[in-house]
Amino acid sequence: MKTLRYILVPFSFIYGVLLSGRNILFDLRILRSRKFPIWVISIGNLSMGGTGKSPHTEYIARLMEKLNKKYDNLDLPFHKIGILSRGYKRVTSGFLLVNKTSNAREVGDEPMQMKNRLNEVSVGVDGNRIRGIHVLLSLNPQLKLILLDDAFQHRYVRPDFSILLTNYNAPYYNDSVLPSGGLREPKSGYKRAKFIIVTNVPVNITDVEKKLIFKNINPKSSQKIFHSSIIYNSLMPVFKSKEATPSIDKNTSVVLLTGIANTHSLYNHLAEVARDVVHVEFPDHHMYTPTDIAKVTKAFTSVSNPNKIIVTTEKDSVRLVLGELMKAFGTAPVYYLPIEVKVHEEKEFEEAIISNLPSLNPNKPVTKKENV
Repeated sequence: MKTLRYILVPFSFIYGVLLSGRNILFDLRILRSRKFPIWVISIGNLSMGGTGKSPHTEYIARLMEKLNKKYDNLDLPFHKIGILSRGYKRVTSGFLLVNKTSNAREVGDEPMQMKNRLNEVSVGVDGNRIRGIHVLLSLNPQLKLILLDDAFQHRYVRPDFSILLTNYNAPYYNDSVLPSGGLREPKSGYKRAKFIIVTNVPVNITDVEKKLIFKNINPKSSQKIFHSSIIYNSLMPVFKSKEATPSIDKNTSVVLLTGIANTHSLYNHLAEVARDVVHVEFPDHHMYTPTDIAKVTKAFTSVSNPNKIIVTTEKDSVRLVLGELMKAFGTAPVYYLPIEVKVHEEKEFEEAIISNLPSLNPNKPVTKKENV
């Protein structure tokens, strides 16, 4: 594997030079970025995946709705917030508005998951972000904020600011550009971000570790660094069931089914609370087939402990609620483990977000409400 990486280094150099040239053209305004008369925030990463873009996009949508109650003239209830994603690995093309009757094959798993959790938010998918924003605004003229999910490299839209995510377990500064590494663009791209969030950090991360991360990132004076952790909630059934939702303890055997980019934190969490974990792993965004499910149920049947369940992620669950897959699971108990994001420096993050939103109406600036 190391030999192959060395062979690919020259190709990474060429790829990096081309991407750096593209960024320079945007910086010099030779390639134009479109600005919109609403707030636009871009959330993305330098890596290929596994930083938690969609959970953080959802977190920011909820945060803005929360701040709506704290600040005058913010006017951001959920129905005035939009999310635009490309809908990775969907079988459709062009713009689609995500609704409760959509499915992951049509719109992508992450947009479907976000719509399930944020019903009042307008969620759209389009690989052309400029067109996607126009269509979202035409469908919902009340929108005041659009969050661009996974758009850090999509520079044809000029956001009010960008949020860059990097995984604590695989930070961008320890990686290299494709194909020898997993970065979409050179590390220097981090300088475009207003905020950098180090994701998946341990809940009990020490100040010494934070200082080391700060040193490795080496932010500009205008950049702020934050840290976030994943909080695991109670199990939920993937399919409608009248059975009581179980809890996981040291008497429980877990068959873990995943098709996500980074399973490190989830596997470790389950290994800590369960008796044992059998992991059946597929590629990120994998569209499951009955043959795949047969592999999972075979692993489940092979576990001798009668106190056993199948656990998957919420992102995977939206790819499993299809008739032929439900049938393939038979009577096996299948649950997903919901997660939520917790930013350690939440108050500072809130203030940073508000202070970097330009006023849409200079005569009515965003100000904090009294007694809040």
